Amino acid sequence: MLNPMYSQYAAEYAAAIQDNSYNAHYERPSLCALLPELQGKRVIDLGCGPGEYVAYLMSQGATVTAVDGSADMIALVHQKLGNPFNAYVQDLAQGVPDEADQSFDLAVCPLMVHYLEDPTPLFRDVKRILKPEGLFVFSTHHPFVDYQFSPSGNYFLTEKIVDEWDTLGKPTRVEYFRRPLSALMRSLTDAGLCVLEMSEGRPDEQMQETDPQSYRKLSTAPGFLFLKCQVM
Repeated sequence: MLNPMYSQYAAEYAAAIQDNSYNAHYERPSLCALLPELQGKRVIDLGCGPGEYVAYLMSQGATVTAVDGSADMIALVHQKLGNPFNAYVQDLAQGVPDEADQSFDLAVCPLMVHYLEDPTPLFRDVKRILKPEGLFVFSTHHPFVDYQFSPSGNYFLTEKIVDEWDTLGKPTRVEYFRRPLSALMRSLTDAGLCVLEMSEGRPDEQMQETDPQSYRKLSTAPGFLFLKCQVM
């Protein structure tokens, strides 16, 4: 499932998230707080989008492979950063079948898992490609937040949500899946991954000045869920 925000509006999305509240000043600092030392590490960025994490990981001394389901996003990554790394298009619902076993120290996956109806195939491949003691750090929609959009009112179902977001400054249709926390945890354990640390994130302090309403909201209620996992 490829949302138009990440295909025909890819360039607009890339510009919008560079310095916005939820991506730049909440999601990225919260996920980066869970990352290990990156110098000399081999990292795969799953759902790399326009390359914000690719740029950060490379700046910290990591060797990066970038993967996304959108050819438009991969084109933007190369446009932004050139070609000093491997980047390619892959439907991540099918995992990353072209990557070798135990070849990465770290896998990151920012705000992509909720687009998968069943993340278990991807999680199993993450376990396969990670070296012993390798880490998987990802962010996703918070199950308790998404529950308010449930069409059935049954928290324990996994359901497709059709919504409109104003990330681009105009209403844009998006589709994603909401699932209970127990289903997310079960997918991880079924894949052979264990959770080392969980965070619900904190907004960057500068958001108090740039977007005080979102700062108050994210300081008193969760927005996303952040997990650091390791091979069992």
